[in-house]
Amino acid sequence: MRKRYCMGLMLALAIIMALCYLYVLQNNSVILEMADGVPVLRVSTQQSNNLITLWEDEEDGKSYFFLPSCIDHHKVTVGTDSVQFAGETYEKGDTFIWEEDTEHIVSIADDAYGVGHYEITFMKSENVPAVFINTESGDLSYLHEDKANYEPGDICVVRSDGVTEYQNVLPRISGRGNSTWGYEKKPYSIKLAADYPLCGLDKGDTFRLLALWREGSKMDNKIAMDLAEALGLSYTAQGTWVDLYMNGEYRGIYLLTESVSVGKGRVDIYSLEAENRQYNPDIDNAVPYAEEDNKGYLLESGETIDGGYLIEKDHPKHYEVEANGFLSSSGDHFTINAPKHASKEQVAYIQEYVGNVDTLAQNGDSAVWEYLDLDSFVRRFLVDEIALNTDTGLTSMYFYKDKGDDKLYSGPAWDYDNAFGERNSGEGLYVNYFETIVNNNERLGSAIDWYQKLYDTPEMQERVAEEYEKVLPFFEELIATGIDEYADWIGASVKMDRVLWEDKNIKGDSSGKYADYYANVRYTKYFIAQRLNYLCQRWEVFHEPFTVPSTGQMHKVTFSVYEGVVDIMEVMDGMELWELPEYDASKYQGWEYEYSREKYSPYIPIYEDMGFYNAKWE
Repeated sequence: MRKRYCMGLMLALAIIMALCYLYVLQNNSVILEMADGVPVLRVSTQQSNNLITLWEDEEDGKSYFFLPSCIDHHKVTVGTDSVQFAGETYEKGDTFIWEEDTEHIVSIADDAYGVGHYEITFMKSENVPAVFINTESGDLSYLHEDKANYEPGDICVVRSDGVTEYQNVLPRISGRGNSTWGYEKKPYSIKLAADYPLCGLDKGDTFRLLALWREGSKMDNKIAMDLAEALGLSYTAQGTWVDLYMNGEYRGIYLLTESVSVGKGRVDIYSLEAENRQYNPDIDNAVPYAEEDNKGYLLESGETIDGGYLIEKDHPKHYEVEANGFLSSSGDHFTINAPKHASKEQVAYIQEYVGNVDTLAQNGDSAVWEYLDLDSFVRRFLVDEIALNTDTGLTSMYFYKDKGDDKLYSGPAWDYDNAFGERNSGEGLYVNYFETIVNNNERLGSAIDWYQKLYDTPEMQERVAEEYEKVLPFFEELIATGIDEYADWIGASVKMDRVLWEDKNIKGDSSGKYADYYANVRYTKYFIAQRLNYLCQRWEVFHEPFTVPSTGQMHKVTFSVYEGVVDIMEVMDGMELWELPEYDASKYQGWEYEYSREKYSPYIPIYEDMGFYNAKWE
C-alpha cells in the first residue's frame, strides 16, 4: 500500500513538473506576427508579453530583429498565415529555427497585409536585462522634440533568465542630459509608480538611462562609478547595463543608473523639500522669484535652514533654465537641486555658505577645511583626475550639506562620458595622459577653480597621495580582468547597438575611436594604465608599472589626401604613432582619423588597421 502510494505521488510530481515545463516553454516563446503592416516578434516569458519591431537600415534596406537576452533559443513560431523561410514554407503554428548573424530571405503572408519580402538578420543579446517601455502616445516624436517634454506609459523589466522583475504603469518618462541630448541616441529619465530596487540598484522611484553615445567601450561611466565606490565616496550612484526597447523599437545598450537626488538609497540627507511642503500645501503653484545673483520661490519658511541641500556647479547656459540657484562670490553658477522648491531664505543661506567656502578657496586658506569636507573633496578630485574628466568644474559637479552638519561635502561623482581619453578635441589635451584637470578653469572659462586653488594646500597634498595609493588594488584587478569581464558581459548587446547606430555617428563625435569594439576596449585599458603610471610618478607612489595591452600583431596604417594614398606604414598593436608623413600646411588642413574624424594625436595608439586623411583647404 505504501509502495503504491509512493509511486502515485512520484507520478503526480512528474506530471506537475512536466506541466510546469510546458508552461515555461509556452511562456518563453517568440511568435512572428504583423502589426500595422510591419513584422513584429511577440516575446513571451513566464510573466510578461512584449513586442519587438523589425528594424530596417535606411542605408542598405536590410532588416534586423534585435532580441533580448531572455530568449534562450532560436525558435520562432509563425503567427501569420504562412512564412517562407530558407526555402521552406511554414504554416501558422509551425516553428522555424534561425541562425544568428545570418541574413535570411523571408516572405511573410498575412490576410490583412498581403505578402512582404524581407532580408532579415537575427541578433540576440546576452546577460543584460531588457527594459521595455511603451509611451501613452505610442510614438517618440513628442518626447524627442524637447527634453522637458514627458509622457506616461508602462514599463516591463525582464532579466536574462526570463523572469519578469518589474511590470507596472510608468508615470513619467522624459529626456535628460545636456550635450548628450543633442545626439540621435537620446538619454532618458524615468519615474516609477513607487520605490523599487530596479535591476538590483538601490531602491528609489527615479532612475536615469544613459545613452553612452560617446563611449567607445561603453564602460566609462560605469568605471567612474566603480572607482568612486572603491574610494569610499558617499552616496555614489550605481549603474547596470540594459537593453532598451521603446514602443517595440530597439534603442540600444544603456546604463540604467540611480538618480542624483535626495532620499533613501540616494543622497540620504534631511529633506528640506518635505518640510517646505508641510508649510506650503500649495507649493506646486508657488510664485518664483529671480534676482541678479539668485533665484527660487516665495515660500513660507519652516524651522530648518541649514540643510539638506544638494547643489550642482552648473554651466551658465544650463543654469538659465533652472528654477533654483545662485552665483558664488566668484561668479560661478550653482543650481539648487534639492530642495526642489527653495525659499528665498534657504537660497540666501546656502549662497552665503558657498560664498564663505569660495572666499577661503580663492586665498588658498587652509581654514576652508572648516567648511569643506576634506575626505570627500579629495576622493572626488581623484575620480576626476584619474579619469581626466573634460567637464571637471564646468557642469555636473555636485555638493551637498546636511542639517546639523557644518561641512559642505563633494559628490556624488556624476557624468563621465567625456573621460578616460574619450574626448579628443581642441589641442587633444584630454587624450594626453600626462595632463591634469587641476587647472581646468584656465581652459574652460566657466569652470570653477577650487581644485586649482586648494590643490597645493598641505592638507590636500598629503591626503591625495594616501587615497591614491589605497585605490591602486582596485585598478590592478580592473586592468587584469575587470575591463575584459565587462566587455564579455555586454559584448553581444554592444554588437547590436553598433549595427543600429553605425550610420548615425556625427563626424568628430563618433562612438569611440576605432571601428572595432574590442579595439575601443583595449584603448580604455591602455589609457587607464598610462594614466596611472604617470600619476604614480607625479605623486611619488611606488608601484610596478601597469602594462598596456598589445596582441603583438602588426596593423596597416594608410595615409591619404584628395589625390590618393601617399604612404602606408606597419605599426605594432598598442603602439603610439609619433611620425607622420609631412605635408604642405598651406595646402592641407592636417591629419585626422578616417573613422572618428578626430584630429591626430600621438597619444592614441594603433589597435586596428587605420586610415588617416588630410583634407585640402577650401
